[in-house]
Amino acid sequence: MIITTTPTVEGKQISSYLGIVSSCVLASIGATKKGVDRGWHTGMDEAMAQLLEYATQMKADAIVGFKADAYHSSGMADYLYLTGTAVKLS
Repeated sequence: MIITTTPTVEGKQISSYLGIVSSCVLASIGATKKGVDRGWHTGMDEAMAQLLEYATQMKADAIVGFKADAYHSSGMADYLYLTGTAVKLS
Protein backbone atom coordinates (compact mmCIF):
# COMPACT_ATOMS: atom_id res chain seq x y z
CA MET A 1 0.00 0.00 0.00
CA ILE A 2 1.34 3.41 -0.96
CA ILE A 3 1.01 6.10 1.71
CA THR A 4 1.85 9.67 0.82
CA THR A 5 1.34 13.12 2.28
CA THR A 6 0.81 14.49 -1.23
CA PRO A 7 -2.61 14.62 -2.94
CA THR A 8 -1.36 12.45 -5.83
CA VAL A 9 0.88 9.44 -6.43
CA GLU A 10 3.69 10.22 -8.83
CA GLY A 11 3.42 8.25 -12.05
CA LYS A 12 -0.06 6.93 -11.19
CA GLN A 13 -3.58 8.14 -11.85
CA ILE A 14 -6.25 8.09 -9.16
CA SER A 15 -9.25 6.30 -10.67
CA SER A 16 -11.56 6.68 -7.67
CA TYR A 17 -11.70 8.18 -4.22
CA LEU A 18 -12.99 5.62 -1.75
CA GLY A 19 -13.28 7.83 1.33
CA ILE A 20 -11.45 9.13 4.34
CA VAL A 21 -9.68 6.67 6.59
CA SER A 22 -8.63 7.56 10.12
CA SER A 23 -7.39 6.03 13.31
CA CYS A 24 -6.77 7.21 16.84
CA VAL A 25 -4.78 5.57 19.60
CA LEU A 26 -3.94 6.45 23.15
CA ALA A 27 -0.15 6.53 23.39
CA SER A 28 1.59 5.76 26.64
CA ILE A 29 4.48 8.20 26.61
CA GLY A 30 7.07 8.13 29.36
CA ALA A 31 8.78 11.01 31.13
CA THR A 32 12.23 10.45 29.61
CA LYS A 33 13.34 10.97 26.01
CA LYS A 34 13.62 7.20 25.58
CA GLY A 35 10.11 6.80 26.99
CA VAL A 36 8.74 9.46 24.67
CA ASP A 37 10.44 7.89 21.64
CA ARG A 38 9.24 4.39 22.56
CA GLY A 39 5.69 5.55 23.28
CA TRP A 40 5.50 7.58 20.07
CA HIS A 41 6.77 4.73 17.88
CA THR A 42 4.54 2.13 19.54
CA GLY A 43 1.51 4.42 19.18
CA MET A 44 2.32 5.20 15.54
CA ASP A 45 2.72 1.49 14.76
CA GLU A 46 -0.70 0.74 16.28
CA ALA A 47 -2.42 3.67 14.58
CA MET A 48 -0.80 2.87 11.22
CA ALA A 49 -1.90 -0.78 11.45
CA GLN A 50 -5.50 0.37 12.05
CA LEU A 51 -5.34 2.87 9.19
CA LEU A 52 -3.99 0.23 6.79
CA GLU A 53 -6.64 -2.25 7.89
CA TYR A 54 -9.43 0.23 7.13
CA ALA A 55 -7.95 1.12 3.73
CA THR A 56 -7.47 -2.56 2.88
CA GLN A 57 -11.10 -3.29 3.76
CA MET A 58 -12.06 -0.55 1.28
CA LYS A 59 -9.86 -2.27 -1.37
CA ALA A 60 -7.64 0.82 -1.62
CA ASP A 61 -4.34 0.86 -3.49
CA ALA A 62 -3.05 3.94 -1.71
CA ILE A 63 -3.70 6.55 0.96
CA VAL A 64 -3.11 10.12 -0.17
CA GLY A 65 -3.06 13.30 1.90
CA PHE A 66 -1.73 11.36 4.89
CA LYS A 67 -1.46 13.40 8.08
CA ALA A 68 -0.45 12.53 11.65
CA ASP A 69 -1.40 14.70 14.63
CA ALA A 70 -0.81 14.35 18.34
CA TYR A 71 -2.92 15.75 21.16
CA HIS A 72 -1.81 15.96 24.79
CA SER A 73 -4.64 16.14 27.30
CA SER A 74 -4.36 17.73 30.73
CA GLY A 75 -3.75 14.27 32.22
CA MET A 76 -0.82 12.14 31.14
CA ALA A 77 -2.66 10.92 28.03
CA ASP A 78 -1.40 11.50 24.53
CA TYR A 79 -3.59 10.74 21.54
CA LEU A 80 -2.28 10.10 18.05
CA TYR A 81 -4.59 10.76 15.11
CA LEU A 82 -3.86 9.56 11.58
CA THR A 83 -5.97 10.51 8.57
CA GLY A 84 -5.86 10.24 4.81
CA THR A 85 -7.95 9.50 1.75
CA ALA A 86 -8.18 5.93 0.49
CA VAL A 87 -7.94 5.75 -3.31
CA LYS A 88 -7.88 3.27 -6.20
CA LEU A 89 -5.10 3.72 -8.72
CA SER A 90 -5.24 2.96 -12.42
